[in-house]
Amino acid sequence: MEKLPRGPMLNRVIQDQVKQYITANRLEAGDLLPPEGQLASDLGVSRGSVREAIKSLESLGIVEVRHGDGVRVRAFNFDPIFDLLSYGLVYDPIRAAEILQIRIWLEVAAVVDAVAAISDAELDQFDALLEQWEAKVDRGEDVSADDRSFHSMLYTPLGNESLIRLIDIFWVIYHSLAVEMIGADHDPRTTVRMHRELLDAIRTRDAALAAQRMREHFYKLEQRLAKAIQPSQVNGSADHVALPIVSTT
Repeated sequence: MEKLPRGPMLNRVIQDQVKQYITANRLEAGDLLPPEGQLASDLGVSRGSVREAIKSLESLGIVEVRHGDGVRVRAFNFDPIFDLLSYGLVYDPIRAAEILQIRIWLEVAAVVDAVAAISDAELDQFDALLEQWEAKVDRGEDVSADDRSFHSMLYTPLGNESLIRLIDIFWVIYHSLAVEMIGADHDPRTTVRMHRELLDAIRTRDAALAAQRMREHFYKLEQRLAKAIQPSQVNGSADHVALPIVSTT
C-alpha cells in the first residue's frame, strides 16, 4: 500500500485502499484483514483515520468488525441498499413509485423463466401455501408472510440468489410502506385469487399468460400508491413529476 496524502477526502481514500487490498490479495468472505495498526503504518496515517474508514466500510457491508477477532471481509449483501431504500422512500413517494415499477419489470421478466423451471412437485407446494393463505384470510389473520413466501418460492428454482434477495428487499420495503403510507390491503381475498390465477397460468406452462397475470397482480398496489402520492404532488416540490400507472390492457 502506498502512503496517502493528507486532505479532506482521506477517509474515502483509505476506504479505496482497503478495498484495493482486498481485491489485489483475492480475499474472500470471512478472510481477516491486517490489524488496524499495520494498516495505519502501511498507509502512513493515524490509527484513528483507519478506524473511521473501517467503520464506513462496515456500514457499506464490505467488512465486518468482530470485537476480539479483528476485521473480516463480509460476503456480498444487499443490506446497504435495503437500509437506504427503507429510509428514503418514506420521505420521497415519487421515488417509491419508480422503485415499484422496477420491481414490476423484474418480476414480469423473471416469471417467464420461472414457468419453465418450476417442477410439478413445487407447484403442489404452492397449492398448500395458497390454502393456508385463504384460511388465514377467513380468520382475519395477517397474511403478509404468505405473500412474501409465494414470491420467494416462485423464483427459487431459477437458482439466482441475488434476484431472490433483491425482490425480497422490494417486498419488505413495500409491506412497511403500505402500513406507513398507503394503508393495508382491504381486499385480501382478491389478492389471493390473483395469486391463484397466476399459479394456474404457470401450471399450464403458459409463460405469456403468467407474465400478464403477474403484471395485473401489481395494478391494485399501483392504484393505492398513486392515491397516496397525489397529496404530496399538490403540496410538494414542483420538480416532482407523477409516475403514470401503466395499463394492464
